[in-house]
Amino acid sequence: MEEARILEREAHTFLSQEKLEEAFRLFKRAGYLYKAQGNHKQSALCFASAGSCWSKLSGEKTFYNSAFSYQEAAKEAEKSQDYEYASLLYRYSAINYERDGEFLNFSECFYKSKEAYRKFLTYKLSFKKKIQPIIETTKEKGLRGFIKSILLWILLTFSYLLWGHGERPLRTFFFALGVIFLSAFFYTFGSLSSPEHFRPGFFEALYFSVITFTTVGFGDITPVGFTKWIATAEALSGVFIIPLLVIGLSRKYLRI
Repeated sequence: MEEARILEREAHTFLSQEKLEEAFRLFKRAGYLYKAQGNHKQSALCFASAGSCWSKLSGEKTFYNSAFSYQEAAKEAEKSQDYEYASLLYRYSAINYERDGEFLNFSECFYKSKEAYRKFLTYKLSFKKKIQPIIETTKEKGLRGFIKSILLWILLTFSYLLWGHGERPLRTFFFALGVIFLSAFFYTFGSLSSPEHFRPGFFEALYFSVITFTTVGFGDITPVGFTKWIATAEALSGVFIIPLLVIGLSRKYLRI
């Protein structure tokens, strides 16, 4: 523990003298020592300081070291359960990875930033005993702040499930398949018209479900009775989900 503290003090001395590269190396070494000792809060602060030092040097050198240091800091902040600070650090890491052209690492850190903040809101709304945060932040209190936290948690949870905050497009694909098969299941209990009314088998219902979800609208089969409302809901979900799938695929795979 004492060695880590000495390295941290020396790093601060170098930082005050604008010897940023030396400060970066010492902060990083101190961060690993604190990490090995299980002092995750201090480790997070050291890695964050290392990332900050390297960011100041980034005009001449790569952003990678800064991004990596922020990422390590975020991991340590997560271990100490300060998810709000972890979210901020992951975001800094994502920004620096993007500047360095490391788009896959950017994608992962962006996703983890959103997830860390969702965890923070989950913990906050659970009314459990608060953990002492690494960095104090200004929060909106009272009923308004509570309502905003609930709405943000709902949005982030929906984003997580539907498309992994834009970084997991396969989730959107499987979500779409779920809507299609569930709608087809409900269609088998109702009636369709082609042009006479009939009760569809599963494969006929599945065909109609795909056509409805993609809003192709061949017109060879039309819904009757309560299936009109199912078809309406499915068509609206298709209008919303299909663009998300396209955007998610573009975000994810055009970076490769």
